[in-house]
Amino acid sequence: MDFVCSCQVKNLKEILMNKTVLLFSSAMGRAEYRVRQILGELGQGVVGYRSIKRFSRRFDRPRGEIRMMVFLIPDHDVLNQLISLREKFYDLPVVLVLPDTNRDTLLKGHKFYPRYITFTGGDFWDLAVTLQNIFHRFQGLSGNQGHCRPPVQDKD
Repeated sequence: MDFVCSCQVKNLKEILMNKTVLLFSSAMGRAEYRVRQILGELGQGVVGYRSIKRFSRRFDRPRGEIRMMVFLIPDHDVLNQLISLREKFYDLPVVLVLPDTNRDTLLKGHKFYPRYITFTGGDFWDLAVTLQNIFHRFQGLSGNQGHCRPPVQDKD
C-alpha cells in the first residue's frame, strides 16, 4: 500500500505539483515515523511506497518534481532488490537508513552513491541536519524560495 503524507500541504494535487521526496519503507515503524516528521518540519511533500514492485513502476512515468529519495531499508533482501533497480533512479539524490553497520551492508549501500547514510536505532538528529542542508542547497541552486523554509538569521 502506498501512502502520502501531506507535510503541511493542503491537498494531494498540491503535493504532486510541489517538489517531493520519495520515501521507500516496507513497513511503518518508529524510523519511518521519525523520517516523516523530519520531512514535515522541513516543509517537504512526501510520496511513499511500501512495495518494491510499485516503487519500480513509479519510474515508468515522468518524474515530475521528485527532489530526492529516502530509503528505509529493513534487511538485506530489500537492499538487494533496490540495488537491482538503481539504474532507474541513478541521477536522483539518495539518503539511506540502513539496518546495521556491517561491512557488507555498507558496501552494498554505497552502490547507490548516497548523499548520506545513517542507521536505524538512533534519534536521527544527524539525518535532520543533513536533510535541512540538502534542501537549502537545492533552494539555492533553483534560485527561488521553493518549498523549504529559509534559515533563521540572527538579529543585530
